Amino acid sequence: MGLQKHIWIVNYYTSPPEFEFNERHLKFAHYLQESGYKVTIFSSGYLRVNDIDLVDNGRSYKRVTYGEYNFVHIKVRHYQGNGIDRMLSIVEFAWKILRHRNEFERPDVILQNMHAPFDYWISTCARKLKVRYIAEAWDLWPEAFVIFNLVSVRNPMLKWAYAKERKMYERGSDIIFSFAGGIDYLKRKHWTKSSGGKIDESRVHYINNGMSIDDFDRNKVAYSLNDEDIENEYLFKIVYLGSIRLVNDVQQIIDALSLLSDYKDICLFIYGNGDQRKRLVKYCEDREISNVVFKQECIPLSHVPYVMSHSNLNILNYQKGFGDYGISSGKLFQSLAAGKPIVCNVNIAYDDIITDNQLGIAGGLNTPRKYADAILKIYHLDKENYDRMCGRVREVAKRFDFEVLSKQLKKVLEQE
Repeated sequence: MGLQKHIWIVNYYTSPPEFEFNERHLKFAHYLQESGYKVTIFSSGYLRVNDIDLVDNGRSYKRVTYGEYNFVHIKVRHYQGNGIDRMLSIVEFAWKILRHRNEFERPDVILQNMHAPFDYWISTCARKLKVRYIAEAWDLWPEAFVIFNLVSVRNPMLKWAYAKERKMYERGSDIIFSFAGGIDYLKRKHWTKSSGGKIDESRVHYINNGMSIDDFDRNKVAYSLNDEDIENEYLFKIVYLGSIRLVNDVQQIIDALSLLSDYKDICLFIYGNGDQRKRLVKYCEDREISNVVFKQECIPLSHVPYVMSHSNLNILNYQKGFGDYGISSGKLFQSLAAGKPIVCNVNIAYDDIITDNQLGIAGGLNTPRKYADAILKIYHLDKENYDRMCGRVREVAKRFDFEVLSKQLKKVLEQE
């Protein structure tokens, strides 16, 4: 590689190892440093889920080392929910990095996890430092706000937001999408050269989310919840782990289970929290739905393998429109590592890992009856076919191990 290259990984949401729920950038940093790169991670100093501020009052940022990881935490405003304060916190994060850019060791490359248009100034920071800029997108902001009816298409700010998003992509020497349909999104916006824009399609890459199989296997033994329910070998255990908000439509899964009340060994375990949890607990009580059990509101990432590996079927439930350009949610890859069949309610338009590899059932589950039928298809598999499906799930997981994905990232970094 020649002289050691210094990479800034800039992601508002990356947390210290103790608190991290998505290890993608920590693992990228680990494997890049093993390959001789120097990595500094820039992240928010405010951890909303834990309500912890890592940066003392009166300071704009704080340098912290956690084992092998070098962080710069940026002082930002606190927020709750998904309102304007959250967006302003991201703006403040990006603006402070731009303002203090010369106080940090100069990078060779800035890899930014985008939240357009709110952190646009990171791309400006790269230009002012005259360094290579790589734009990485896990979600399509502001497009997602329109898809999920959070912003009207007539909102006068939307045109400005799309313009900033486009500029961020255009400024990138490369673009990385964690979902396979990203290139088609750019084409539909007419931002690529072939569609009348400026972006070179050969510089657009697909590196999905992932997991560490070794960590998963180690943690499922080391971090047990000692839960007799989830360890009960006489139950067919279905696990939903995630947010319980209106958009997650967890009630549809519950209604599906209510249709399966005659199957005394089928049980759904729900892990997670959200503004709909209390209502749904009461919903089950009022209707005497006894095959749905609400478990912990929050469990550490280290304990997730224990839960998911003890299930017989893992559920992925998303809002309509979520899979239109592909799926890269962390829960998908935890499910793969667990090596158990998967049922997903939405159609996955690109790289449908579940259907293409016969790992379960995905798509078209828009009623409780269809959901219940999908569950029964897995439930009624004989042992040989069930075990084969589990084996396929685990085999596909190897393609998305962070060590494999890090090699893909290194190829992008090594391009001229």
